[in-house]
Amino acid sequence: MNKQFEAMIRRMYGSRYSLDRGMEGNYAREIVRRMFEVWRAAKGIK
Repeated sequence: MNKQFEAMIRRMYGSRYSLDRGMEGNYAREIVRRMFEVWRAAKGIK
């Protein structure tokens, strides 16, 4: 699931946004976390 999201972000934005993860496994940057939440909602993934 995250691999598809990360591939889409790299394809659309290149290296503009860091896809690094924090200690809990969430994305480190707030903007990437929000994009991931929107992507999951659009795909219907809980």
